[in-house]
Amino acid sequence: MDPHYKLDDFIGDCAMGNSKAFVTSGAQLTAESDFNLPTQKQVLEFIGNGGLEKPAFINSEVWDKNPEPKQAIMIDAYSFYSGFLYGYIAFRFQPKTGKWAIKSFKKNRDPDTRNLAFKGSLTNLLT
Repeated sequence: MDPHYKLDDFIGDCAMGNSKAFVTSGAQLTAESDFNLPTQKQVLEFIGNGGLEKPAFINSEVWDKNPEPKQAIMIDAYSFYSGFLYGYIAFRFQPKTGKWAIKSFKKNRDPDTRNLAFKGSLTNLLT
């Protein structure tokens, strides 16, 4: 499956600030705790200034908490790097407001693929 949205559109609109995008409260909490980005402005600037290094599409799915289920809204999810951190972001576009909503912004729970190259070597050293 391909992404529902164009990532470059999302990133470009984040660069424009809160007139085009916002961060949900849950995503803001983890943005602060996991990435030291305590404000919505800092999260949007981070994204708009190329902070999502090597983004990789994970999936696209229907937003199951949509208050207007007759109009399906999709959520795209990506993994990304930021220096030594391995992150996860999920976002949707809300046609009613014309804004992007960042649903999740946190450390990725999946293994950091950069470390998989060492897995075999480390296992052999430890056994």
